[in-house]
Amino acid sequence: MDSYDFAIATIEGMTDADLQQMSSAEGMKATKGLIPAKGFEHQTHHRGQTTIYLRLKGVTPPGEMLF
Repeated sequence: MDSYDFAIATIEGMTDADLQQMSSAEGMKATKGLIPAKGFEHQTHHRGQTTIYLRLKGVTPPGEMLF
């Protein structure tokens, strides 16, 4: 949870101009606003895979807490 808190605080501290600046992460060039959005998309993808696997095994996954 500390890493999520750090990321949220960092993004909240950025201005619109900061979010439009170009940067790179993992070899991908994108705006500083797009990079965390892609991370969230990636996490969501794996959450979906895990949810299906757990349900197939008869386990009810914890509820999603979006905001």
